[in-house]
Order: sequence, then structure tokens, then C-alpha cells
Amino acid sequence: MSPPSAHCRLVAKYEQKIFGGKPEVREYLDEAGAASIDMLTCLDLVDPEIVSIGTIGVSEVALITGSGDELFTRVELCAAALASEGYWVNAVASVALHIIKTKRSVLPGCAVENIFRDYIPNPRMPHVYLAVPFFWNEDHFPQLDIPPLQINWLQCISIYEEERLFIQIFGSDDFETRLVEQNVNILDMTRQQVALD
Repeated sequence: MSPPSAHCRLVAKYEQKIFGGKPEVREYLDEAGAASIDMLTCLDLVDPEIVSIGTIGVSEVALITGSGDELFTRVELCAAALASEGYWVNAVASVALHIIKTKRSVLPGCAVENIFRDYIPNPRMPHVYLAVPFFWNEDHFPQLDIPPLQINWLQCISIYEEERLFIQIFGSDDFETRLVEQNVNILDMTRQQVALD
């Protein structure tokens, strides 16, 4: 792993402050070994069965909107998962590498398809949904300013194909309202599909 840039050191320090706990950083490579992303993990101080996961370095890349403009913010990813489900770190790393390679803008409400198929045989929920982070800091993950850049985080959660299609048709607000109303446990990889009718 090459020495981190000053930018990445600030991102890592900020994530560790939000997550709490003792951080561990590892480098994850794509299949070809041509691209990499550093991943920070912290076991939860209250419940060590839960791990917080954060990317370090996605925000060094400018993302481009459909109109060809640079996205107004830089992006990093985060997730909360059961510590026993080690594939989650790989899945978030894969989403990060996908974003870095395509440079396509991502915002809350986007889904990245079929990420878990590489890590779980026949996953019930193959896709990753990107949401405004809600698991830490009393549901608030403040923006990090590293002038002239602004960095915001997107939380990764797993979703069913039916949920992805619902979001495509009815929008992310309706989907997230149902998540809250139905008290869905996003840490449960065996959870039932959100009631969509």
C-alpha cells in the first residue's frame, strides 16, 4: 500500500471520528490488480458484532453528471454490517472501484447492480442502494470540507431486485419512507422484502 495523500489522511481521520472505535485500514484491488481503494473499518464500541466501513480516496476523483458537468460534491462511501459478514467490505470496495472507473456521478437514491453476486452465491439482495447516511451520529454525517472540495458520504445498503425496480418507477423517497415505516433492519441480509403494494 502506497503512503496515503494528505487528502486521504484527512478523510480517514474524519471517518474514524464519526464511526468511533479503533480503525483498521487495508487496500483492496480490482480483479486485474490495476486499481485499488483503501478501506477503513471500525468495530462498534457498544456492539462489537457491528462493523462500520468507509472508503478512503473516492473523493479524489471528480464525478461527471449526465450533462457533462462536474458533480457539485465529491463522494465517499460508508456502510454498517455485521462483523461476521466479511464480504461487506469487499462489496463496498467494489462499488467504490466501479464509481472511480466510470466517473459517473452518484447521488442518494442510486443503485449499483449485482455487486453481491461476486461474494455470495445466489444473493437474495444482489444490489447496493446508496442513501444519505443514517446509521451514525444520531442520523447525521456532516459534510467534510477540504477546500476547495466538499465531501459527502453515501451509505450502502443491500436491496432486492424488486426493490430496485420499485425505486426506478416510484422513486427513492417512497422506498425510504417504506423502509422507515416498516422498521426494516438494514443489517439483516436475510430480511424480508419491503412491502411495496
